[in-house]
Amino acid sequence: MRIIKTIKLPLFFKFAIISTIVVIIFGSINIYFLWNSVYKSFEKEIDKRCKVLAKIVAEKSLNLMVYEDNLSLYNVLDEITQSDPSIAYIFILNRNNEIVAQTFNLSIPDKLININKLKSNNYNIEVIRTNNFKHPVIRDIAYPILRGEIGTVRLGIVEEHIQQEMREASRNLIIMISAFLIFGLVGTVFFSYLITSPIKKISDKAQKIDLNSIDTEDCEIDKKQIFTFFSIKIYDELDILITKFSEMILRLKLNYVKLKETQSALIQAEKMASLGTLSAGVAHEINNPISGIKNCVNRIQKKPENIEQNLKYIELIKEATEKIESVVQHLLSFSRKQEFEAKKVLLNAVIESVITLTKHRLTNKKVKIISNLDNEFWVNGSFNHLEQIFVNFILNSFDAIVERQEKEPDLEGIIEIKVAKNKQEINVHILDNGIGIPQNSQTKIFDPFFTSKEVGKGTGLGLSLSFNLIKKHKGDVAFSSTENQGTEFIIQLPCYLEN
Repeated sequence: MRIIKTIKLPLFFKFAIISTIVVIIFGSINIYFLWNSVYKSFEKEIDKRCKVLAKIVAEKSLNLMVYEDNLSLYNVLDEITQSDPSIAYIFILNRNNEIVAQTFNLSIPDKLININKLKSNNYNIEVIRTNNFKHPVIRDIAYPILRGEIGTVRLGIVEEHIQQEMREASRNLIIMISAFLIFGLVGTVFFSYLITSPIKKISDKAQKIDLNSIDTEDCEIDKKQIFTFFSIKIYDELDILITKFSEMILRLKLNYVKLKETQSALIQAEKMASLGTLSAGVAHEINNPISGIKNCVNRIQKKPENIEQNLKYIELIKEATEKIESVVQHLLSFSRKQEFEAKKVLLNAVIESVITLTKHRLTNKKVKIISNLDNEFWVNGSFNHLEQIFVNFILNSFDAIVERQEKEPDLEGIIEIKVAKNKQEINVHILDNGIGIPQNSQTKIFDPFFTSKEVGKGTGLGLSLSFNLIKKHKGDVAFSSTENQGTEFIIQLPCYLEN
């Protein structure tokens, strides 16, 4: 399997690298074409220079050749050669291609004489590459004297001198183009920064946004890139992008606040629905002590003088009222709407409170709760919200058992709660022997408003809201279920860690 290595490359560097490559490529192409253009221009100028020099020699030699004044011809050639150091040689041929005058001290080889000739009685220029001559490259021109009827001027210009001038011109050209190239690269990097800086701000802000605390975060993005010029604000598409992004985050913030309010209302509504489900058992739990209190009061009224008996009944009345007070306090605590605030919570106390709230409801349907709370388990969370989580799961297990009891009337329902610590995590196992969850419904049980119960017997919010509350506690939930055998939910909560 091929392993692909991922490298994070910021947008600024991507933009700068691509722009730099483009500038270098086009700058190099421009340098190449400009150099060629300059070289060709130099060649034209050199050819023009050769032609002018040869023409001067031809004009000055015309009369001298007619009168066969060879001495004066030599003087003319020496004068012109000394006036221009780039001239390698000059020699004059008559119409029979014989040398009349020359600047060479030695005889001129036939190969040099024949290497360049007039074309249609017009001048011709050839580039000669030599082996034994002191100048390796010479630009040679054959120029006619009186249309070639009298003779030909042969003049050689040293290419080295021309190339030196060419190199100097090219060097100046390259320095100039390189300077423009450097300025172009600096400009590219600068504009890369201008373009990518606001995008980076958006990216950084997007990475920092936490939906769980977006309602308290500052969602504004600094807009320093908008500047004023002569009382005119100048902005571009990037400024519009930042503005629209800030507006989008603000709308997200407002919608999230509304969502939290709606979720809080749903949690309270589900809590009230659970409270209604528990009310029948709680009413029975309150009714029994009240009946006992009435009976004690009646006996005291009949024999008010029996102090020993009255003290005994008063003690019974006190126990009954304390029992009623305990039940009512649990109900009030459970029904109270509280904001989520994570702090150190004894999980044992939460589970015991939930058992107190639900056991009266369960007893009427031959369902009992078995709990294993031998050790103390501390978690970081909200007591009231944890209480609602476990109430929802226990009532869900209770409904599953009742549904199975409709098919199996002799079934004794059992809900077992086991708590175990695993490293820095506490696992709460809630097991029941209810009807179980059908296979085709197991992927939907935590979806909002999904319920397998009959119409009017469930809101479909209990498990969904519990799932969200568990996630809010930075926990997780898993389950396994078999139809007609039962279900086990495993609620995973992080342990409370001392700072």
